[in-house]
Amino acid sequence: MIRHAVDMIRRAVTHLNPGQVPVIALDQPLYAVAKQIQWNWPESYGEHHVVMMFGGLRIEMAFLRLLGHWLEDSGWTSALIQSKVASPGTADSFIKAASVTRSRHAHQLTASSLYILLCHAYTQYSGLAEDASLPFDDWCLEKMASTPQFQF
Repeated sequence: MIRHAVDMIRRAVTHLNPGQVPVIALDQPLYAVAKQIQWNWPESYGEHHVVMMFGGLRIEMAFLRLLGHWLEDSGWTSALIQSKVASPGTADSFIKAASVTRSRHAHQLTASSLYILLCHAYTQYSGLAEDASLPFDDWCLEKMASTPQFQF
């Protein structure tokens, strides 16, 4: 069935845009079957004929798990719990990316909060600077050079 679908997609792409290599996004179980087809028939379904990739949901889940792995022992979940953004179980589920929507929301909330704090710090810096203060981007670069943790 997957092989037939790939053939139909190739015909449609060739009809609409001759010479273009079709790119097909698949969910994980279908992706595994499609890759086996590519490996078994490389002369007609090889990677130079058809590009198979994970669908957007799987890519986002993998990325959220990667972020969770990076943040695992950073105290991020403790900060979410202490600020009453999430309960302990929910905060731990953000690390594992159990729910994509909730995990994405938690990361967006964290990024927004950190950006607001960054803007407040720049406003405080520019208010204290008696001479001409640096533009925001230059100030960020200077802070990254002087304090390695600033870039995180």
